[in-house]
Amino acid sequence: MENRFLLSCLTLMLVLAMIPSISIGVEGSTAQLTIYTYDSLLADPGYQFDRQFETYQGLPYGSVEVVLFEDAASIIIQASAEKSNPIADVLIGIDNILIEKARNQDILQPYVSTQLNYLEDGLVQELASDNLLTPYDYGIISLWYLNDRLPSINPGSFVLEDLLTEELSNQIIIQNPLLSSPGLGFFLWTIGIYGDPEIDLDGVIDGNWREFWDMAAENFHLTSSWGEAFELLYTEESGKSIMVSYTTSPAYGACLYDDYSTSALLSNEQGNTWGWKQIEGLGLVKNSDNQDLAKEFIDWFVSEEVQNEIYMNQWMYPSRSNIQQPSCYSDVIQPNTIYPLNTRITTDILESNLDNWLSEWEIVWVEGYDPAFLNFNYLLFFSVLLILPIIRRNIKKVI
Repeated sequence: MENRFLLSCLTLMLVLAMIPSISIGVEGSTAQLTIYTYDSLLADPGYQFDRQFETYQGLPYGSVEVVLFEDAASIIIQASAEKSNPIADVLIGIDNILIEKARNQDILQPYVSTQLNYLEDGLVQELASDNLLTPYDYGIISLWYLNDRLPSINPGSFVLEDLLTEELSNQIIIQNPLLSSPGLGFFLWTIGIYGDPEIDLDGVIDGNWREFWDMAAENFHLTSSWGEAFELLYTEESGKSIMVSYTTSPAYGACLYDDYSTSALLSNEQGNTWGWKQIEGLGLVKNSDNQDLAKEFIDWFVSEEVQNEIYMNQWMYPSRSNIQQPSCYSDVIQPNTIYPLNTRITTDILESNLDNWLSEWEIVWVEGYDPAFLNFNYLLFFSVLLILPIIRRNIKKVI
């Protein structure tokens, strides 16, 4: 067998060695408050929370500076690099998976919001019982499909195994769990259903998530982001009809365009409907310069003013319990009908296993599943990471 994994590792190694690291700076900024977040926050159709907060506080225009990143993982990396001299005051978008990375980097400090009692029951405990983050929205990872291309699918009896059938396997688009939050949620969905023989997960099907992904790699189409998957889904020539998204995704067309041509799909193993619950939060940067204003911003972000915008600009569920759901959400799968897989894969299990799981997923996706070969490639992968700094130093000397 051609060792594609070794080839990809060596290619990555050489590319990284020659490309300098990229950082985002805000030197010279006169802002009173600096926020790091991802580029799609409240962006469609659009709610300018920075300008709205300035109005709310009576601040001059430009007092709030928002630095945008492609994803929440990049936010953590940047904030970690700056933690000895923080630039950001507030981080927005870290979820219930990435929170452990933020906690380990010691970039946030606890803050008990004045609005905490108005938030949905359980969200605070599920996200951060130590108040390191305040939840502002949540959603359920699902499959999202075009009705006219899949008229025969039965949502009530659908199970994950159906994705591996000849009819569906070449129609599904997934996002890379190493790069995408929905992609990571779907990856954990498969672990929550099939389990891992090496780890005790309550109630899972007697199986192995690696075997599912070994078969999935034959036909599933992998993209780097949700946006790329969306574009492919709506390219008719692609022949794709399903992508990983959220249960609320059909509401976008229904609410804005009176379009009911898409549906969400969850799996129904063992008599229950299952889905991975993603909770997003915002937090106070440790030792930042503008903590008083940052705390006021956090309180405002989970107030009714902002939470009323979550349904129609963020397309998720607001964390505040008293926000009225729009009527155009009536056909959306309601979260109280879903059994969250988070109860099987707890925070402690994630912290101990996620990095290893993702490393193994990458090997399985490229090489296929062979337990003995997997162990060899796992060691090879980390050997490459160890020698990468040496090669980078040598290239710099030559240059």
